[in-house]
Amino acid sequence: MRSGVSRPTTVRGPAAAARDRAGLVTGLLSGALWGAAAVILAEALTRRPLAGADALYAAPLVVAALHDCFAAVWVSAANAGGGRLRAVGAALRTRDGLVIGAAALLGGPLAMSTYLLAIDFSGASYAVAVSAVFPALGALLGRLFLGDRLRGPAWAGVFLAVAGAAVASYAPPAGASSHYVLGTLCAAVSAVGWAAEGVMVTHAMSRMPALAALNIRELVSAASYLVVVVPAFGIVGLTGRTLVTPAGALLVAASIAGAAAYLAYYRSLALIGPARAMPPNSTYVLWTIGLTLAVTGDPPGWRLVLGGLVVVAGITLVASFSGEVDAKPATNVEPLPGPKRSGELD
Repeated sequence: MRSGVSRPTTVRGPAAAARDRAGLVTGLLSGALWGAAAVILAEALTRRPLAGADALYAAPLVVAALHDCFAAVWVSAANAGGGRLRAVGAALRTRDGLVIGAAALLGGPLAMSTYLLAIDFSGASYAVAVSAVFPALGALLGRLFLGDRLRGPAWAGVFLAVAGAAVASYAPPAGASSHYVLGTLCAAVSAVGWAAEGVMVTHAMSRMPALAALNIRELVSAASYLVVVVPAFGIVGLTGRTLVTPAGALLVAASIAGAAAYLAYYRSLALIGPARAMPPNSTYVLWTIGLTLAVTGDPPGWRLVLGGLVVVAGITLVASFSGEVDAKPATNVEPLPGPKRSGELD
């Protein structure tokens, strides 16, 4: 029997407990949806006309472009349904909107393109295991460039996340593509791109609704693909042909899953804050491995499973010990699209 002075306990009411449960469930849902999107994208790359494209980069760039273009349509439709498109336009003309637009170039044409190259060259599970370290890299970049606090255990989390990615990917699996190493490098570039994007938009999103920020992000990325990337790489014809094939239908499904994953993640942020929302979202590494097994029937190697678990553990440490320890849930995030409230500015 223990002795000593009893410590007071904090009793959370039923409303707070329900909020915590909802935040956890939506965080896990966002991870599952992003994992599903990765598996669907990988399947689309195996279909004609994407499979067998002449240039090594052609199919991944087409998939990345169409994914972000479709996602921009779905997010814009969600905001339009809530009467918020005017707010998105107004936000785009602000300094924060321009910062998010610039960040979109890192998260879209750079990170999304290299992510799809990684999926094509290395497989969805390995690409995800490496690219998933972006929250840890984002915390490190925030410490270097923004002076954000990174406590001791968070540094250990950064190390664990990177080590987990290395364990998962350092040895090519049986039957791996001859471009496996190049795919791993592309996944690392995507992680850096998404990390830099996150650092840039974090402070901007504190002054505008997150769904407006997401809409700006998707629209800028889609426009950059359509205006610059697709013509510059000579994939206009392949893009058009893909739209009217089963591969195009798969990309529609993947973009719906991806957009829904973002919405679920923002819902989780609104309910429980980033420190508790990031770990359940990061389980998309494990969801991707499990869903790939369900679709292909090929069991994952032990290095991939162990590395994925270590990545999730590292991200959990980073989320728990970065910045303020007891970070409050975000108050600026609109959980789901809805009608304007009385007195709300356009």
